[in-house]
Amino acid sequence: MKNKKNSIIALFLSLLTFKGYAQESIPAAVGQGCDSPQMVLIAVLSISIIILLVMIYLIYALTIFLALAKKSGDIKDTSPLLRFTDAVPIEREYEIMLDHNYDGIRELDNKLPPWWVYMFYSTIVFGVFYMWYYHIYGTGNIQEEEYKTEMAQAEVDMKLSACKVDENSVTLITDTLKLKNGEIIFQSNCAACHGKKGEGSVGPNLTDDYWLHGVGIKNVFKTVKYGVPAKGMIPWQAQLSPTQIQEVSSYIIKLKGTNPPNPKAPQGELIKE
Repeated sequence: MKNKKNSIIALFLSLLTFKGYAQESIPAAVGQGCDSPQMVLIAVLSISIIILLVMIYLIYALTIFLALAKKSGDIKDTSPLLRFTDAVPIEREYEIMLDHNYDGIRELDNKLPPWWVYMFYSTIVFGVFYMWYYHIYGTGNIQEEEYKTEMAQAEVDMKLSACKVDENSVTLITDTLKLKNGEIIFQSNCAACHGKKGEGSVGPNLTDDYWLHGVGIKNVFKTVKYGVPAKGMIPWQAQLSPTQIQEVSSYIIKLKGTNPPNPKAPQGELIKE
């Protein structure tokens, strides 16, 4: 009996030791450079699964030890743990035998496995804590708040992404609202030299098929951004954001073929897209 008690104590001590090792391994992994949220999450989940499997095995082994001890008479049936798990030795299965008989096959009124019962009770405790933490006390980040947080972060990311637009990554805008913004920028900053409808004045006509500095959104973006100081056109990168340059460049391309009145004579090379 003494050896059995020592074995049970050893099982619990091994569980506590493994748990302590797992708690130390997580920050150790982070300290070794795996500090990304994904790596930390994988480490936590992996160690949690290992701990869960070890706990299931230890609980199962403990149940076997107690059943053997009960069989030998070292532990009485009044043991709280045995009453909680309802462990029944094989030689006493007749006590839980049901009256049903299917072609000589008898059925046992077995209780649920102890490890399953423990996990079920754990989910109840977790559910109560979850309800209190997220829906009663109100400190948890519930799904609605998480959605709002992620949407706000997405908006910030979009703004940061827009600021990274350059002559190599710029794309032609077709959105009506953004093209309207491009028109407003054009009328405020470009119409004085290119005409209100892009027909040309001091600057070249922007509505025909003749181009001085290349055709396409990338070339137009580059021309607006860096300007053409030799021809009197200033660079606009200091006054307009990359997004604004993209919008006005897209609007300029949209002007091609509009045939405004009193257009300026063609300048540059004839290029038809």
